[in-house]
Amino acid sequence: MADGDLKKRLLQTLATSAERESELHRLMGEVPPADPNEWSAKDHVAHLTHWRRHAAQALIAVRTGTTPPDATDIDTINAAVYSANRGRSADEIKEDALASYAELARAIDDCSEDELLKPRPGRDFFAWEVVPPNGHLHLAEHLGWWHQAHGDKAAAEQAQKWMLEVHEAAFTDPRSRAFGEYSLACYYAKQGRAADAMPHLARSFELHPPLKAWVRTDTDLDRIREEPEMRAILA
Repeated sequence: MADGDLKKRLLQTLATSAERESELHRLMGEVPPADPNEWSAKDHVAHLTHWRRHAAQALIAVRTGTTPPDATDIDTINAAVYSANRGRSADEIKEDALASYAELARAIDDCSEDELLKPRPGRDFFAWEVVPPNGHLHLAEHLGWWHQAHGDKAAAEQAQKWMLEVHEAAFTDPRSRAFGEYSLACYYAKQGRAADAMPHLARSFELHPPLKAWVRTDTDLDRIREEPEMRAILA
């Protein structure tokens, strides 16, 4: 994507995500998790906040030529974030979340278009591509988990469709559109909904064939891995 308004599009998706995340903010302290072992709305928001800050730091590293933030052991990082925020108040978590949106917006705005289009060190991605997975794509995933845990399957699915609408409105190049389709396919796959997942999966491969290499190891697709269409892809 090199059409000159990449920065504007990234900032718009971020503003849209901030507005949508208020759905979780309203639930903090009001609606308990469906199961004591499940994350609360506060836990989800704290997690999302951490990874938005990670995205901001990654952009800063590209712009300044410094060492990028480490994300090699995601499970350990996530566990530490969860533990560190469990005892904090809802107001503190909400304030942090809003600050993280401002930090990421500032990191985007500080980059030139050329810097946003630089490759991320050690990654097969451009610098700007750290934003969607830690923005609207990530938020939709967590909204889905929250609503699914509370038995509202329609709201969970609507969050994923919202994600794809936001993504496709902002990013029109084939590679970017492929990642949006793939994300929705993964949501359906994790529900065991092969008939709904396969059209989006096929579309993602059509738009960006290298995505096929992910299928063999992506655990999000495990529940539909034995479906005939999936077996044909893996053959």
